[in-house]
Amino acid sequence: MVLDVYETLCMILFSFFVGLRTDVKVVKRAGGLALTMGIICSLLPQIINAIVLRILTRTMTDASDILSLSVTAGLEGLINFHVVFLTLTDQKFVNTEVGRVALSSSMISSFFSWIMIMLRRIYRDSIRGRIALIIITPVCRAVLILVTLYVVRPLMFWMIGKTPEGKTLKQSYVCSMVLILFGLAFYSELNGMHHVFSSILLGLAIPDGSPLQTGLVNKLEGFVSGVLMPSFIMNVGRKVDIYKLERSTFGKVEVLVATSFLGKLAASMIASSFWSMSLTDAFLIGLLVTCQGIFDIQFFTIAEKIEGLSIECFTVIVIMAIVIPTIVTPIVAYIYNPSSQYRTAQKRGIHATKYNLEFKILACIRQEDTVPTLINVLEASNPTRKSPISTYVLDLVELVGQSIPLFISHKLRRGPSSTRSNRTQRIIKAFHQYELQNEGFVTVQCFTSIAPFETIHNDICLLALEKGTSLIILSQGAVSNASIKEMNNNVLEHAPCTVGILVDHRVLTETNAATRPWLCFHACLVFIGGPDDREALVYCSRMCEHANITLTVIHITEANPAQIDLDVIDQFRDTNVYNNRVFYKSEGVREGTETVRVLQSLNSIDCDLIVVGRRHEALSPAMSGLADWGEKTPELGTIGDILVSPDVENNAAVMILQVHSSHQENELDLTTPPLTPTKNLKYITTVDPDTELAKLTEQNSKHKVPS
Repeated sequence: MVLDVYETLCMILFSFFVGLRTDVKVVKRAGGLALTMGIICSLLPQIINAIVLRILTRTMTDASDILSLSVTAGLEGLINFHVVFLTLTDQKFVNTEVGRVALSSSMISSFFSWIMIMLRRIYRDSIRGRIALIIITPVCRAVLILVTLYVVRPLMFWMIGKTPEGKTLKQSYVCSMVLILFGLAFYSELNGMHHVFSSILLGLAIPDGSPLQTGLVNKLEGFVSGVLMPSFIMNVGRKVDIYKLERSTFGKVEVLVATSFLGKLAASMIASSFWSMSLTDAFLIGLLVTCQGIFDIQFFTIAEKIEGLSIECFTVIVIMAIVIPTIVTPIVAYIYNPSSQYRTAQKRGIHATKYNLEFKILACIRQEDTVPTLINVLEASNPTRKSPISTYVLDLVELVGQSIPLFISHKLRRGPSSTRSNRTQRIIKAFHQYELQNEGFVTVQCFTSIAPFETIHNDICLLALEKGTSLIILSQGAVSNASIKEMNNNVLEHAPCTVGILVDHRVLTETNAATRPWLCFHACLVFIGGPDDREALVYCSRMCEHANITLTVIHITEANPAQIDLDVIDQFRDTNVYNNRVFYKSEGVREGTETVRVLQSLNSIDCDLIVVGRRHEALSPAMSGLADWGEKTPELGTIGDILVSPDVENNAAVMILQVHSSHQENELDLTTPPLTPTKNLKYITTVDPDTELAKLTEQNSKHKVPS
């Protein structure tokens, strides 16, 4: 009895989370590929199973066995997007192209599956002569829907209005929502409906992306997965009895399982043929939608209790729900490698961008407070008429609550859409103002990526590849959590161009380029040697051509420096010999402690930005003994780690640069070329198509950036 109670509580809360993560807008904004695939994947397996069921039961006389096989055929034809979401999350494919299409199509299939379940139940009630139940149940469902929409939903909006932005949800609101959930579930059971219906309905009613949604997930999901779910699984295992299996029943159920598997696989392949999707991607999506999990087993237990599913059939389909994902998941992981599409044989970086060409930068923002410093760095990158800067601003939002990752393309407007602007709108407005002040020199496109931070690098690298950027700037505050560090490492590993991590110690409001067209900026370059430092030197060379930029180069020299490093330094000095805004200082060192002393001398320099390469030769004299120094953040490199540590008291922002890794070019498989730009963002069908920015009609400021 205790396990049964825990199982019921788990089913109510788990179904609520499924509804909570379901985005009802996905049907409206889904592209043709996802819509076609979702419909075909939900209908074709059911049609095939119905034909196979008629063949299997042609000689059977036992009505209970026929009913059990009929229920099995219906259950095996279902697709539940929540299982697809968990599979993609485990494999870290959530916000890849294949992952987005799989999630969107499986969510559409789930809608059709839930509709078919209700229609099937109405049909069976009519066969059994339950006419009163057929009439009463739809009325009760309508009442439940009306109460949820016009009583409970306004209450939710009141709770959201009382929760300040960025604050956690009150405990009283969490308790109130749980009581409402149990109350609606009790009402459903009293009126002949299963509590799964009311739980999913209440989850659907909660506004997407609201503090209520994220708060409920944060407060309750750990309890459900850690306490209630084990009890539910234990109770399911208690009902599985392999000793009751008969060969004939086992064979018939396995045939239905096999036809369902092949039907879903064939449906995805058929749908892909209408939209010219590659067969490999369609095959992967077909494998993903064939997986079954906890939510499917929940329907199995419901069918075993009230739909006439026999223990023999229940045992077989539960075992197969475990076996199929165990086989399919490694196959998907082996076939699909999202990072392979970011490999490019073309050298992309600051050094490969000529001064008479457009300089493309992808600026990724995690914290709103870093926007002023980021705009200053963009301005310091010296946009001119001969070499304008195209900035692609990507607002990074962690996916919490909902399941579908979003990639949103924004259009700059004359003003905010509402008086109460949110975080993304404020970021867009700041870059909008910056573009207006530099029309003809700077163009801006704004995007938002809502995805788990462990896989959000897929969106960053995909956008950089699509737009052909030379530099990715990852902007962050002085303090970063584990998820940001993981994101930085993933971008550094897979990026198709140069990556710069911008660590902002302070907000440079006194030189905010978003409000002042003229910028006075002091940059400092720490040059030790190596490809990353040479890339940093090229970047600073571009900066020092700006009329209002002062650059100080600190060259840390060793006893036997590399000739290529000496050559680039000499060339830089010859180029800027008459530039009175460039200062050069050479510091000889023999060991790592002297390098630290040179870095600490930056405390006496009043600068706004320190630029340094990420990787250096660990065995060189200048780096000897520095492995244990700093705060041990590998994504910043040894020198970058020291510069952002308390040992260096300079409050300047720090830019750590890593040039595009050459080993990616050597590993490139020429037999399978990288994805073409026409495909990269083709199947991201969530919100807005990625179109060119609308031309701004506002009057340009009279001030111009010096050319």
